[in-house]
Amino acid sequence: MDVKATMRWIWGLLLCAAGTACKPEAPLQERIEASGYPDATGGIFLTTCATEDCHAGPSPEAGLSLESWEQLMAGSARGAVLVPYETDWSFLFQHVNTYPDLGLRALPTMPEDSSEFLSRAEVLRLRDWISAGALSRSGAYYWAQRKQETGQKVFALCSGSDLVAVSDLGSDRIMRFVEVGQLPGELEAPHYIAVSPDRQHFYVTLINGNLLEKYRTDTYAFAGRVAIGASPSLIALSPDGSRAVVTHWNDSENEAKLSLIDTETMTLVQEIRAGGSFMSYPHGLAANADFSVIYVTANQGNYISRLELDADGFLSEEKWVLDPANDPLERPTNAYLPYQVLLSPDGQRLYISCSARDEVRVLHAQTGALLAVIPVGDYPRLMALDPAGGRLFVACRSQENAAEQGAVQGCVSVIDLAELRFLRNLYNVGHRPHGVSVAPGGRLLYISSENTGGTDIPHHPTAGSASPPGKYNVVDLQTLQVLKDRERDLAEIPNALIVVE
Repeated sequence: MDVKATMRWIWGLLLCAAGTACKPEAPLQERIEASGYPDATGGIFLTTCATEDCHAGPSPEAGLSLESWEQLMAGSARGAVLVPYETDWSFLFQHVNTYPDLGLRALPTMPEDSSEFLSRAEVLRLRDWISAGALSRSGAYYWAQRKQETGQKVFALCSGSDLVAVSDLGSDRIMRFVEVGQLPGELEAPHYIAVSPDRQHFYVTLINGNLLEKYRTDTYAFAGRVAIGASPSLIALSPDGSRAVVTHWNDSENEAKLSLIDTETMTLVQEIRAGGSFMSYPHGLAANADFSVIYVTANQGNYISRLELDADGFLSEEKWVLDPANDPLERPTNAYLPYQVLLSPDGQRLYISCSARDEVRVLHAQTGALLAVIPVGDYPRLMALDPAGGRLFVACRSQENAAEQGAVQGCVSVIDLAELRFLRNLYNVGHRPHGVSVAPGGRLLYISSENTGGTDIPHHPTAGSASPPGKYNVVDLQTLQVLKDRERDLAEIPNALIVVE
């Protein structure tokens, strides 16, 4: 009898003596068949993990029961512990893997007793099962129904891992990690995401590469890519989803440009290269309702460009300064660092996050007149409009407030759109927040945080990854309270995210 079997036999005798476990345990094969696990993986879970003193019974360790396939896939209060097809970011696998060459590892190692560590063959068995989709005994895929749906999902870019994390909107369980890019071994860094108006596809730019990529929102299948040049950044889609404009942030004047793409054929239609004023590191991007006007912020300048667009491509360009008192239209400046621009739903206002000034500047969308300068938290990045609540949410990456959140940096600033004034900062939304997205209907706000350096201690510290896991947090928009029970670990350096309901 091996050590594990002996310990279980002794434990059973003790329980029986106490009068709590005298009923004989069903033979292992019967338990495996009843559990819904395939034989090979069921044998591992039921003999090593789903024991009375660990992940079984009425009060399993960490609230996670592994007595059945359904319970494993349902996860714990911390969300999914296993993501089909993805071993490196399935936290259960990380915790039981003690072999660095077989993938990432998380602490503490499970089981806690090193004499009970899974053998290399057992870890490989689990890795192969997860990589094949973690199917049940009958061959069922846990997320089959959700996979066929285009909504009720959160898509979060993980730029440090070349992954898009897809979460179930209702339970905040990660359903899938979608690998993006085409260069194995090279970090292409997904930077921004946009979803087509019909919700059938999502588009991703890879800022360290030269691609715009297209994927299905239901099956996550790759649907096309187009090489468009260096540093593709933000995306704006036409109302029918047939065209896209992409900015190219780049430190080379000859490469900085805008690209116009046919998204149905995934081909480059037109590009505007150096010569226009928007060419000083174009990054922020917004389009009006009928896609006839494009607004582009010069990240290294004190101006925004307004370009007209028709069926044949780009037309005239007009330049507006962000600060009438400082008008360096013909030379780069780092005084403002405009990062993103949003157009109000009525098409009358432009909201521009200025990272170097810790402010949002508001311009009239037809004349370029400066309407307001609104102070926000330190180093504002992406923004999200809440039309139902009349608010603008701004992810501010570097705000400090030791009394509220210790060494964690960042906040989300809230702006009242009716009065164009700062309302408050929301703290404890993750270390270095970057992306924000309001769920349709205005009920929840999702925030992705980079967590570079691991200051916001992840629930699953991971060994072997280039960066600690990042996170997303959720805010109740009725109360503006951070719902910390819905906080989730993601892969490395999550930045932009979008909610599709």
